[in-house]
Amino acid sequence: MVIGFIGCGKVGFSLGKYFSIKGVTLSGYYSKLYTDAIEASEFTNSKAYENINDLVKDSSMIFITTPDDSIHEVWQKISTLNLASKIICHTSGSLTSSIFSNINNSDAFAYSIHPIYAFSHKYISYKNLQKAYFSIEGPEHHIHTLKDFIHSLGNKSFVIDESDKALYHLASVTVSNLVLSLINTGCSYLSDCGLSEEDALDALLPLIQNNIDNIKTSGFISALTGPVERNDLGTITHHIGAIPRDDVQLYKNLSLNLLSLSQKKHKDKDYSNLKEYLEMQEDD
Repeated sequence: MVIGFIGCGKVGFSLGKYFSIKGVTLSGYYSKLYTDAIEASEFTNSKAYENINDLVKDSSMIFITTPDDSIHEVWQKISTLNLASKIICHTSGSLTSSIFSNINNSDAFAYSIHPIYAFSHKYISYKNLQKAYFSIEGPEHHIHTLKDFIHSLGNKSFVIDESDKALYHLASVTVSNLVLSLINTGCSYLSDCGLSEEDALDALLPLIQNNIDNIKTSGFISALTGPVERNDLGTITHHIGAIPRDDVQLYKNLSLNLLSLSQKKHKDKDYSNLKEYLEMQEDD
């Protein structure tokens, strides 16, 4: 398998470097800006291509690692080339392999291969890719080949249906981007108490990290702590009184989810009063 990349952003850099140190053969990189392809090729000990046709010809598998909005444009450029028996894939978390329209006419095979990982730096992110799971979506023909390829890297993978792709991506966004927003909200409350943004984050990071560690080692239910789990209606009433009005419904919804977990942990505890309070409509 010889892999080529179209797109030289953080994902292209990181995957190419990771594949190369795992012994995978790379053809190289193509980008709209040839200087970007040169930079990526030097980082991965591969070749920079000025002509997209040459990269396609030299590759048996092509990763399109451009922004989502550019994937279809790239496909239009290469769809008229000789793609027989080649595997064409993108790394979008939200788009499916169906974006490669009419690919069956070219005797190639389309897949979405998405690493569940936050690529924050094109020169550093590859270092922790060993821990990432990869999702695969596409036709059955090469599924086992792709699973074996990912397994050969030392990573785990799973296959999802095209119809589940939006829900799959929602899972990733919820635990990464939305959690980031939630942490930022919590830090803002501490800032309102007089701490700087930096001090607020420093103060809360040990709590955040300890919670993540507890989930990892013990699971969600065993990691539960706090006023919902304790059935502490008084403290939650004080929170509702202090919280900014725009955040009240968010607090109630999240607390109701915690209450459901708490009921599983403490089957003999009566949470009915707390549940009734949290389910009350926000006052006008």
